[in-house]
Amino acid sequence: MASDDLPEKWHEIWDTMNAGDGRIIESTGPNLQEWLEEVYFDGPQSPDLTREDIARLGQIIGKLLQFEPSARASARQVLDDPWFNE
Repeated sequence: MASDDLPEKWHEIWDTMNAGDGRIIESTGPNLQEWLEEVYFDGPQSPDLTREDIARLGQIIGKLLQFEPSARASARQVLDDPWFNE
């Protein structure tokens, strides 16, 4: 569910990991936004957040789900997002 592509420098390692048993591992599941909406809106509880809130939350979480640690948002950057003050 990372929101960026696998860094080029990791491709060789990834290829080596996949070559061991001949299987290619690919995600066939939902993306982050689809998963959030499914979990939140299809559950038994009454939603407290709107679809717009869930979309914004997906964007915020996506900033944290970067392969490269240096590209990830810091806790301060996330908490400074205007969504938390609306």
